[in-house]
Amino acid sequence: MSLDFSEVYRCSGSPPTFSPDGRFLATAVDFRLVVRDVETLSVAALFSCLDRITHIEWAADSDRVLCALYPRAMLQAWSLSMPAWTCKIDEGPAGITHARWTPDACQIITVAEFSIRMTVWSLVNKACSYIRAPKFPSKGLSFSPDGRFMALAERRDCKDAISVF
Repeated sequence: MSLDFSEVYRCSGSPPTFSPDGRFLATAVDFRLVVRDVETLSVAALFSCLDRITHIEWAADSDRVLCALYPRAMLQAWSLSMPAWTCKIDEGPAGITHARWTPDACQIITVAEFSIRMTVWSLVNKACSYIRAPKFPSKGLSFSPDGRFMALAERRDCKDAISVF
């Protein structure tokens, strides 16, 4: 049995994250997102952020990746297949405690600080929808297997509820 080791690559902030299809590895190096091909470890894409990256999240299609910049209440997203496509979401004073993709990779969900609200940002028509008082910032949310429905644990009138959207 033999083991091969690569050279050491620097990373900071968010831990390295594999794409869902296993073809890419995204690492945060201060203000930069470095996407490497897993087979060759060559740089497949390099993106610059406005601040230090605190969270990396891949879309289910392994084409889009988002970087959350929680201290700045902002996130940025890119596409590997369309380098000119970019997205920047700034929640301002509401802050962001969690960000994730929807299963279709056409929307991004953010949760404001203190779970005040959840925002669903459409990347297709640039619209956003608000859902008041999600129960948890990073859990209590699930999608149906086909991605058409979302179940969410909410807090309404001091009572817990499950809503289906």
